[in-house]
Amino acid sequence: MNHLERLAAAQSAHFAQRRGSLPERGDGVRAFPVQAWGPPVLIAEFKRSSPSHGAFDAPDLAEQLRRYEEIGAAAVSVLVAGEGFGGDPSDLAKARRLTHLPLLYKGFVSCLGQVDEAYAYGADAVLLIAALLKEEMGAFLARAEQLGLAALCEVHDAAEMRAAAALGAGLIGVNNRDLRTLEVDTRRFLSIAPQAPKEVLLVAESGYRSRASVREAAAAGARGLLIGEALLSGSELCGPWGEVLLDVG
Repeated sequence: MNHLERLAAAQSAHFAQRRGSLPERGDGVRAFPVQAWGPPVLIAEFKRSSPSHGAFDAPDLAEQLRRYEEIGAAAVSVLVAGEGFGGDPSDLAKARRLTHLPLLYKGFVSCLGQVDEAYAYGADAVLLIAALLKEEMGAFLARAEQLGLAALCEVHDAAEMRAAAALGAGLIGVNNRDLRTLEVDTRRFLSIAPQAPKEVLLVAESGYRSRASVREAAAAGARGLLIGEALLSGSELCGPWGEVLLDVG
C-alpha cells in the first residue's frame, strides 16, 4: 500500500465512523472561479499540517481566511483529511460561515458518500483523484454534477489526464507532488500541460514558492494555481496576487 492509498484508507475509515445524517445545507452553491479567460486565479489552501512539512505555525482558520481574502484569493481549498493533515469536515462548515469565497473540499475521496458530505458541509467543489478512482471517476463526476458541485480532477501524468478528460472532466488539476512518494517537481505541470485537450481548464498544484515559478506555470497554461504551504509558512507569494502575476497576460 503506497502513501496515497494509506491516506485514502484512513479518511474512508474516519468517514465510516462519523457516517450518519448529514447537516441540511442552507444556501446555494457558489460558482467555482477557474475560467478560460483573464489572469489565472489563486486557490489558497488551509491545512494545519502535512506529511511533508509537519505542523504549520499559522493563525486560526478565521484569520487565515481573512488573509487569503486580502491577498486576492479567488477560492479556498480546505483540507478535510485528519490523517497527516489535522483536518475535519467541520473546518469546511466553519469556513462557509466565515468567507464569501468558493470552497473546495480537499481530501482523499474514495466513496460517493464523501461527495454528498462535501455538499452538505458547504463545498462548492470537490477534489477527485484519478489515481484513487480510476475507472470509477465517471460515477463521481456524475454525482458531483447532480449536486451542482464543480469537480477538480487531480492527475499526476498525461495518461491520467487523458482518461479523466475522456470521462467528462473539464477542470483538471496537475499535482506536482506525487502523493504515492511525496516527491515534488514543478516541471511535472510544464510537461503535462501541452498535452491537455483544448476544452480542459488546468490548475497547477503544489510546489510553488516563488513568483517566477507561478509565472512559469501561468505561461504554460494554468488557469488556476492551488497553493498552500508557501502561504502558510511564509514566502514571497504571500503578497497581493496581482503583484505575483505581474507581466502575466
